This record gives sequence, structure tokens and C-alpha cells, in this order.
Amino acid sequence: MREATITSMEAIKAAARHAALDRAEGRSATDHGAEPSILCAPSEHAGVEAALRHRLRLPDDVRLGIYEDLNHPLFPGAQHFRAARIQLSQGRRAYFFIGTYEAPGRLTFSLIAPCPDCGAPVPSVAINSQAGFGDWLMDRNDTTEAPSFPTSPVHRRDCSLVSG
Repeated sequence: MREATITSMEAIKAAARHAALDRAEGRSATDHGAEPSILCAPSEHAGVEAALRHRLRLPDDVRLGIYEDLNHPLFPGAQHFRAARIQLSQGRRAYFFIGTYEAPGRLTFSLIAPCPDCGAPVPSVAINSQAGFGDWLMDRNDTTEAPSFPTSPVHRRDCSLVSG
């Protein structure tokens, strides 16, 4: 009998770090084809999951949990449409992302991490590729602040980094 292989979180992180180092050294990434369309997916959540899975190069055996984020809008100024919250977890380690539309027609993923000032779990850096996730894992300066970081309503009231 053949056992199913489950991709470990360590393997996911190692692949992300390898992709970041390849990009830093100028080696081109393998073309993995066009990103799946959210509009062609059976549901909005399935489409967002497929997009993150494609960008992070996650195999099908990696489970992603996806649900509505109650704190962040799907796009700037939205009152009723909520961002998608995605949980990547294997074993005891979990990473949380939100998917929002920050640029016209472009779904952006941001990693939820503690704010360096107030410690609240906010969208910290934009993670839109496997190499971007690797950069964050290695604490490199190549990361880009999440577009919703300064406006996240999750920051504590006394946080010096919030805008407004």
C-alpha cells in the first residue's frame, strides 16, 4: 500500500527561501503558467485560494483554510465587502494572510504579523510570490509594506505607526 505524502511546513519554507535566494542572485523563476482566474472558480473563496496557492507554489496536499476577514475591507473604502483571510498551516505552525484588491483588478496578499509598535496582528508585508514569502522568512529588506498596514483598524489606539 502506498502512503500519501504530505508536504511539511519546513519544506514549504525551504522552497520559499530558495526562491528568494534565486531571485536575489538573478536566477529567473520557473514559469508556472498563468494565474488562475477568480472569476472561473466555483466560488470566490476557491478562486482566492487558487491564486495564493499559485503564487506561493503550494502543492495540492497543503491545506489552506479560507474565510471572511471581519476587520479589513476587500478594497479601499468598502463598507460591506470583506477581505479573504487565508490560513496556511501544517502541524503546529500557521501563517495567516489576507487577500484584498489594492490596485485596480490586482489581488494582493498580505501576511498578518505583529505590528512592530503596538504588537497587534495586522497586515505587515505584501507577499505575492514564493520568493516574497522567502524574503520575509529570512527577514530580508526586500519586502514591501502591506498596502493596508497603516490603515488597519486592528492597530491599537496608541500605535504611533497608524495613519490618520
